[in-house]
Amino acid sequence: MLHTVVLATVAVTLQQDAMIAAVHAAAEHEPIEVFGNAKGSVRIRDVRLLDVDGDGSPEAFVWIDPSVRQTPTILVYTYDPRTGPHRILEGLVAGQLRPVSGRFVDDHTMGFGVDLSVDRFDDGLITSAVKNELSLVRYKTFLHTDGRNGFVTFVDLSDRALPRPQTKTCEEFEFSLVEGLAAGTLSGTAGVQYLVALTATDITIYRFHGIRPNGTLDKRVWIQNRPPLVTGLAVTSEGQVELRTRDGSAAPLTAPR
Repeated sequence: MLHTVVLATVAVTLQQDAMIAAVHAAAEHEPIEVFGNAKGSVRIRDVRLLDVDGDGSPEAFVWIDPSVRQTPTILVYTYDPRTGPHRILEGLVAGQLRPVSGRFVDDHTMGFGVDLSVDRFDDGLITSAVKNELSLVRYKTFLHTDGRNGFVTFVDLSDRALPRPQTKTCEEFEFSLVEGLAAGTLSGTAGVQYLVALTATDITIYRFHGIRPNGTLDKRVWIQNRPPLVTGLAVTSEGQVELRTRDGSAAPLTAPR
């Protein structure tokens, strides 16, 4: 019996390793930041697996460091052993919006980014953008759109605080870079899986309920302040995400209510 369990565990591990390798390779070949003849520099940092839709097959969350503003910092892929990885439409951005640092290229100055005010937002806007090969970032008071060669994505940041309530452009802010990514349970939960992203000032917690037919995610998002002594994320042997602190100890991360 033990021998059978060990073999099954090894088989699952090998399958997951193969999936991670395939997704990593797919992400490396994505034209994530190609604007006309200009190409940005994207670094693939890591891949985490989490079953979003409860079908027993995990999705892959790819942590990237972009070079252009308005590029999502986490890409999401489904995977089929027969057909390989497939990136879904929605990407993720962890953490609060940050003041412009100068580290990213602004696609507005490249002539490819436009900010739009709309009376109301619905799925029809997403459908229209995809049809016209335009990426969308949704904010509380406006939309950012840009045209990239062979890469279309949607990011929903309508829950993030803007510099001012009347902000109608993205010239004053940029996305937070991800500093750690982990998937697993949290303290106070039993069997509920979360994705946790660490940024400079925040801890972002995602709980997913599925993938919609249009490639967007059914999800809830919580953002907490990052404690000053936290240096990273870790996952225990039981699959629970914890916070690593400066002195090398671990602190539990409690599930949001």
